Amino acid sequence: METWQKNLQNWGKVPFIKQLIKKFPKADLFLVGGAVRDEILGRETKDFDFVVRGVSKNDLQKFLATQGKVDLVGKKFGVFKFKPKDWKGLEIDIALPRTEHSINLSGAYKDFKIKSNAKLKIEDDLSRRDFTINTMAFQIAKSYELKAKSSLIDPFDGLADLKKGIIRAVGNPASRFKEDYSRILRAIRFACQ
Repeated sequence: METWQKNLQNWGKVPFIKQLIKKFPKADLFLVGGAVRDEILGRETKDFDFVVRGVSKNDLQKFLATQGKVDLVGKKFGVFKFKPKDWKGLEIDIALPRTEHSINLSGAYKDFKIKSNAKLKIEDDLSRRDFTINTMAFQIAKSYELKAKSSLIDPFDGLADLKKGIIRAVGNPASRFKEDYSRILRAIRFACQ
């Protein structure tokens, strides 16, 4: 097993995650996006994003309030800023799975219709992201419960692209960039890094 896999599995030992899994044993919990990418690259990150499936927004909010400070920053799309008790790190984002659709392809980031759905498949949530290297998710609950060798969800071959040093848009590149022009700058930044 590679070091990054071992490090990602350690998230299952974090107290608030252990409690979440105990409280909602049928929920799916994923670390997603940049944190997974950075762990694979062996980089330190301060940007931790989680997606929780199978738990309602209200139940998740009530649970998180027992575990630390929680702010619902996106009522319509179910995103929480969360700081666990006795946590030395920064706030983390915990979200329900969601879809987003560009309303008018103006290139402005705010021109999106976003909808959360606790039952949405993680692959559908990942498909809304910009680049394949940001579409990887690590299923923490599964790795914690089953001690799986690998719980990487990678529907767009982000791991292969990362290893090859390729930055590839999810879906049609022209459409992705028309949705949000800042993605062009993100691609350049990723290439430089």
